[in-house]
Amino acid sequence: MKNSKINCAILLILTGILFVFASCKKDKIADPDNFDPTKYYITGEGISEYNTSYALIFQQPAKAIFIGEGGKVSNISNFTYKDGTLYLADKSFSFTIVNNEISTSTHPYLSSYHLQKIPDADAFAGKTFKGTVTKNGVNIGVSCQLKFLADQMFTVKIDGFLQTPSYGSDYTLQNNGIATANTGNEGRLHLMTMADGKLYYSQYNAVDEMYYYAILTEQ
Repeated sequence: MKNSKINCAILLILTGILFVFASCKKDKIADPDNFDPTKYYITGEGISEYNTSYALIFQQPAKAIFIGEGGKVSNISNFTYKDGTLYLADKSFSFTIVNNEISTSTHPYLSSYHLQKIPDADAFAGKTFKGTVTKNGVNIGVSCQLKFLADQMFTVKIDGFLQTPSYGSDYTLQNNGIATANTGNEGRLHLMTMADGKLYYSQYNAVDEMYYYAILTEQ
């Protein structure tokens, strides 16, 4: 009788351990049904006439906003999500999402895509990013610097020349990881997005039809 009680106790302990282990294992597996696109955005490199950056913003009810070429392109369509696939524009293209990362896309003109969770606060404020920039698709090592100041102001310096006042120009947060701006009388448009710690930047100058594109690193 004593041995039976001991065996029962051991069995109960083992059952409890297995239950806890199974619960922990289940928690580590991403449930695709619980993915909420409105808590994320997608950004990366796209190909239009020249290489450029783009951003996809998701809002309820099922509204997708596409911004590209510094903000020259801005479209609103729809999105649906089911079983790990995010469909856009009446399912004309899609992204496959595995463990909260994009594994593939059917869009023919997006050469890179980063699924980013929307930060809790402005991801740009107080930071400076530098690198080189292409001009109309040509990369000749022209320097580029974006400096984000207080009160949602920023400066842009390309090839050593400021394109904004030294005290800065306004930028608008589309969300805490995506910002746009319209600076100068020439209608200079800017798109700035954060992805994996880097700044994806594109600019369009309407007067001289100049396109700029860069992936910048924080200094």
